[in-house]
Amino acid sequence: MGADFEKPAFSGFLETGWRMNSLEELWAAVCTYVRTTGGITDSVFHLWLEPLFIDSFDGENAILGIENEFKFGIIEKKFNALLEDAFFSALGFPVHVEIRLIQREAPAEEKPAAVPADNLVINNPHNSFENFVVGKSNNYAYAAAKKVAENPGTAYNPLFIYGKSGLGKTHLLKAIENYMRRKNPEAAILYVTSEYFTNDIIEHIRAGSTFEMRDKYRHADALLIDDIQFIAGKNSIEEEFFHTFNTLTEDGKQVVISSDNPPNEIPKLTERLKNRFEWGLMADIQPPDFEMRVAIIKSKADALHFEIPNNVAEFIAEQVSHNVRQLEGAVKKLQAICSLLKSPPTMDITRDAIKELMNTAQPVSVVRSRILDSVSAATGVSVENIVSDKRDKAIKDARQIAMYILREQTGLSLEEIGKSFGGKTHSTVKHSIGNVAERMEKEKDFRTLVENLIKNLQEF
Repeated sequence: MGADFEKPAFSGFLETGWRMNSLEELWAAVCTYVRTTGGITDSVFHLWLEPLFIDSFDGENAILGIENEFKFGIIEKKFNALLEDAFFSALGFPVHVEIRLIQREAPAEEKPAAVPADNLVINNPHNSFENFVVGKSNNYAYAAAKKVAENPGTAYNPLFIYGKSGLGKTHLLKAIENYMRRKNPEAAILYVTSEYFTNDIIEHIRAGSTFEMRDKYRHADALLIDDIQFIAGKNSIEEEFFHTFNTLTEDGKQVVISSDNPPNEIPKLTERLKNRFEWGLMADIQPPDFEMRVAIIKSKADALHFEIPNNVAEFIAEQVSHNVRQLEGAVKKLQAICSLLKSPPTMDITRDAIKELMNTAQPVSVVRSRILDSVSAATGVSVENIVSDKRDKAIKDARQIAMYILREQTGLSLEEIGKSFGGKTHSTVKHSIGNVAERMEKEKDFRTLVENLIKNLQEF
């Protein structure tokens, strides 16, 4: 097979092979994500999303059916993006979701069962300490998380884990949750994202049931909240979390928090919350080095009962260098394609399978140059002016956008970003990134501009 390898058309995938119980497992994983991480209430899930069913899945496209015409219109408009996020969470690679109005046939006894595909099984193991790959980039956070799980409320309280997206923060939080539940099934262990926490508070306020909400969170034995940075600037939510945090820690209950950044680098977060987050232990997770990336790839492949040759594992590790979630997605996608083709993972197949991720392995200097060129083209401000000390509004806006995107795409420290822009200070870079984030929340056109720049960079 040569370098011109193309993926086959995967139409009719359900009929030709995917085991029905695997589709059910996939849909169960999607629903779990929607209910626990999607920021919607149980009533919303039961009303709108529970009636959905998977009509077909070809490895890249999922057709979801709904029999009710009115619900079809609402779901298509409001929940499509959430469902695509859920499929990505379950599988580790992007899936295009299409909602269709489909009337299901009544089950017939004579209808033959689908023929199983070879070795193509949805594998969705629980996050645990046992399946977390430990290396020098994350061993401190791993050890702290395990200590907290074994001795909640007494070891490190709060435990604040920070690092860029896709490095394993959520895995550690869920590993703590699972360990605590196994150790004490009667304990009230709450794992929520900050988005769920926010929406839950809003729903209870609307329903006039804030007492029930406070009882739920403030009487937990452990509260694990993911991506805390998203409550920053939401005054009423920060206020509620502040009092929840105080109640739990004063009662000796464990609080574990994750964020993309350390507390003092979260824009718009109140000083009193920053101070409290720093009371306990802060543990960072850095991008894995080459050897650890190879180990992660091998571990993910073993979990799928999928044999990857060393040269293929090393190639993936060279190309995907910053994100553990992308490594897992690359392995899952490669396994799916190889199973469909009934072929071992050759270099040509691998190169095609991960081509959309390969740009992440470029040197930071190359990424920086591309970002500057892209921002310059979009704003009409020259690269020379972007990196200068000039303070005209148009130049300043372009510079702040470039700083924000560089942070998002590379995970460089504020100091390192400052050096890339003529020696700007830590506080200047922090203010610039925070200003862009704030404008993206308030100005739709500005948000679209920044998001399109990032999207174009990722597709380059």
